[in-house]
Amino acid sequence: MNVTSKYAQSLAELKAKPTHYLKEVGDQWQTPPALFWGVFAKFGPFVLDLFTDGENNKCANYYTAEDNALIQDWADDLNGCKAFANPPYSRSSYEDEQAITGMRNIIEKTRAERDKGAKVIYLIKSATSEVWWPEDADHVCFIRGRISFDLPTWFKPANKKQAASSAGFACAIAVFDKDWQGSRMSYINRDDLLRDGKIILDIINAAALHIPTAINAQKTIEYKNASKVTNESIDLENTTIESNYGDVVTNEQIDLEHLIAQVKHKEAAFSKWPSEVQYVVEEAFKANPNKFNDYRQAVLSEIANTRLLEQQRPSKIIAELSEMLERTEPMRAEA
Repeated sequence: MNVTSKYAQSLAELKAKPTHYLKEVGDQWQTPPALFWGVFAKFGPFVLDLFTDGENNKCANYYTAEDNALIQDWADDLNGCKAFANPPYSRSSYEDEQAITGMRNIIEKTRAERDKGAKVIYLIKSATSEVWWPEDADHVCFIRGRISFDLPTWFKPANKKQAASSAGFACAIAVFDKDWQGSRMSYINRDDLLRDGKIILDIINAAALHIPTAINAQKTIEYKNASKVTNESIDLENTTIESNYGDVVTNEQIDLEHLIAQVKHKEAAFSKWPSEVQYVVEEAFKANPNKFNDYRQAVLSEIANTRLLEQQRPSKIIAELSEMLERTEPMRAEA
């Protein structure tokens, strides 16, 4: 994507420098993984990271400085799901009178998107005296204990003194969700957030270590050269697919009942997918309720997962999957 603002250009130039100093990091301090997953556990799930440098995103879908989150349609991209953000705190900057940064601009944009149905959860400085402080947030959870943030992945310390984390400061979690039903304010201990986040990280790491075994033990569907899946139209019933049971079906009608029988014989189940994958697949089937079966669900989940990893918007993925289903035959009702 082309760099279109002075702010984005400056960030690109900073990332390209051979070495860096702490004072240059500015807006780009990263949310520690355990802290993010702690917030995720309490207020998620999240499917979109609103403010990133292109490398520090916490969600598969994200906006970069080049995208400029303040001109995007959050509500449309979220389509009922939630967004996360650790927003930039630099002073307001503009390009052709369009705001790019500035907490007052960000909170103003957030209010407008909330009115349209967006659900946004911020990790922000606990700065209640600032003019931008979101008094009208639907919920604010103050974090007991100071938070330190991580250096960006692209940071190359100019010397040993530069290899350090940020100074800790008080933080809060602000929820913008017009459907919020809870209290307006609460408190949580930093260590509890970090503990819960570490539990999720441990689960993720354990699952990653067992992926080869799980794949061999379960009936899963693998796309040939999955990383090369494009936006071209895909025929669900005429696609080359390989299963871990050794069956290869090439450009001919797939015997779905035979594959399903193999799954039952092996006492295996289709892969479990993240909530954002499940969401887009369910939405596609809502428009085509008579096209559902487990095999098609598995194929669409593979495609949806690939698209999300490519940072495509959920609404676009749902439209693509729905189009694929429209070209398939309806399932016959059981006698």
